[in-house]
Amino acid sequence: MAEWLKSVSGKFKRFSEALTGGKPLEEALPEMLDPGDPRVVIRPLGGDWLCPFTGTRVLAPDWNGSSLTLLKCAAIRDYLLKQPELQKLGSKAQMKSFEDLVQIVVFMRFSAGGAYKYAVQGGEWVCPYCLEKTEILLRNWDGSEADPKWFMPKALEHLKQCAVYQQDPLGGAKTLEDIAEAGGDRARVKKMLATDPRFRLCDANGSWLCPYSARTVASLNLKREPWGPALQSAILDYIMSPDCPGRYSQFNVERSLEELQNAAATRPDIM
Repeated sequence: MAEWLKSVSGKFKRFSEALTGGKPLEEALPEMLDPGDPRVVIRPLGGDWLCPFTGTRVLAPDWNGSSLTLLKCAAIRDYLLKQPELQKLGSKAQMKSFEDLVQIVVFMRFSAGGAYKYAVQGGEWVCPYCLEKTEILLRNWDGSEADPKWFMPKALEHLKQCAVYQQDPLGGAKTLEDIAEAGGDRARVKKMLATDPRFRLCDANGSWLCPYSARTVASLNLKREPWGPALQSAILDYIMSPDCPGRYSQFNVERSLEELQNAAATRPDIM
């Protein structure tokens, strides 16, 4: 009986190989997933894996990201073995192009939000790669999100021209914190702090004068602390907080230097 079963098993294996033109899927997988091919180790959102054959995201929190351990991950191995098209074609199955896989990942990341959906006060989208404040509106005047059918083609058009994206489309995106610091209103205010004298005024006691409210802030003192990175960072944090009305003017200072000097009830030195 054992010999008969062995014979039937052997015939089935040869039949399967004849249909696919190669080894059965389970035996062919190590060859199909070339460790040197970047397409086999794409992680769209972290804790997952992108199948290069189907373009489907597979949750794989136990996988360490290495091409050498792909098939040791049960979730990845089980997914591949259950795909009818892969079972049919075996080692003849073709991966999608790297460009197609990248676009799939980009769409996933935009859908997930976070760094890929950062907008400045006026609603303009900030590119997570070059940190450029684009003229593409991500958010409408009422705070609602722009229609993806309108927004996505424009965003992808920008990415085609983005040197950072072209160089590293999967790993070149910055974190949400980096984008907020370098690509949004915070970066613009930080630059004004360093160059605009209206941000360096204080009253006779040294309390910093907010150029947006024309009122002094006792906790920020220009006489006690030198005009350096620490003080500027503290002032920047205040301006970006809900306590400062700057956001209502999109952080544009509407008062002149003379008006602000008069508001301080003295003519303090410009630090």
